[in-house]
Amino acid sequence: MGLFDGKSKEEKRVLKDSLFEPTENEKVFEIKHAKAVVRIDDHFVRIARKSNLTNTILQGLDGEKSIVLGQVTAYQLKAPGKTTGYLQIVYPGSQDTKGGVVEAVKDENTIIFLQDDIPKIKEIKDILEAAIIRNTK
Repeated sequence: MGLFDGKSKEEKRVLKDSLFEPTENEKVFEIKHAKAVVRIDDHFVRIARKSNLTNTILQGLDGEKSIVLGQVTAYQLKAPGKTTGYLQIVYPGSQDTKGGVVEAVKDENTIIFLQDDIPKIKEIKDILEAAIIRNTK
């Protein structure tokens, strides 16, 4: 028997939405250009991409990626210029992007951004750096 068997349309929507409920101490960053939402709480960094053709082609229908904040070991940051900027989160088992922006936009652990998103990316970077420092003690 499936999770949604016998449920009304509204019950199914509420149940589905409960998968992505806000958590305690959560900060939410909407990165408009990338059509992505980054949620960070005391334990996780969560990256969700909104459905659009570009995200589906590059990322597939991934839903939400959760990365344990205590496992983050590094990040790779490129400021936007002639191309988009990106912030890639590195943790054990992840793959470092070696192909610059072209490869970064395909990576599920990477947030691409434009100039307007720099304040949000700076705040995310500061949270990641604090976590990395905590993780090395």
